[in-house]
Amino acid sequence: MHLLSRPKLFAVAALLSLPLAVLATASQHLDSAKANEASTPTQPEDMEQFLTAVTRDVDSYWTGVFKDSGLPEPRVSYEWIPAGQTAASACGDENGAMGDDAAAYCPGEDTLYISQKFATDIYNGTLDRALPGSSQGYGKTIGDFSVAYIVAHEYAHQVQDELGLLQGGQRPATVNIELQADCYAGTWAKSAYQENRLEEGDVQEALDAALAVGDFDAANPSHHGTPEQRKDAWSTGFQVGDPSSCSQYVAS
Repeated sequence: MHLLSRPKLFAVAALLSLPLAVLATASQHLDSAKANEASTPTQPEDMEQFLTAVTRDVDSYWTGVFKDSGLPEPRVSYEWIPAGQTAASACGDENGAMGDDAAAYCPGEDTLYISQKFATDIYNGTLDRALPGSSQGYGKTIGDFSVAYIVAHEYAHQVQDELGLLQGGQRPATVNIELQADCYAGTWAKSAYQENRLEEGDVQEALDAALAVGDFDAANPSHHGTPEQRKDAWSTGFQVGDPSSCSQYVAS
């Protein structure tokens, strides 16, 4: 399932030199058969392609983890929403839509939704001081691995769904779910690091992004964790490199 031919996944010369194109909505299903159909992998040239490349890489990692555990490979759909457009979703707003601020996994639809504008604004630093943590001076969001952190985190929610952790009447607290997703994202990053596919600065970009998206509203049921908690959760996954280390947040 490794689709990318270049030695380092996140060498984004193409992204740096070309404008991010707004393409038609990409809504696809991700599985091994589709991934293996690619005959001539190329470097991503726009945000849509970059999101797809990272998702396929994350999917490849989790397919291996599931196989080693004797589980069926994970299957998930994804939709990269073009700037200024919306996608219909049961997990959307009051109008049932996801728009330019979308970055979510919808369990009922088993679909990843990420706005190309949101991802681009993370990549180029537009949202650097607009997120809960970064607005208070914690971390920052800029660079390709900040986007990869978002993708890996949302895919981790799909992993939780596959494992039955998002189902049933005893669903864990949101903060525990979110911290475990950060931890899972860290284990994927560790696998890329061990394969010498990260560039200098990638790990710091992920740590800064984790700090930036943390929030301080612990009394809110939708609290996702403080900046330090989110950074520590990602670091736990990255340092240990084993998804079982993430059971401290939600027991599987």
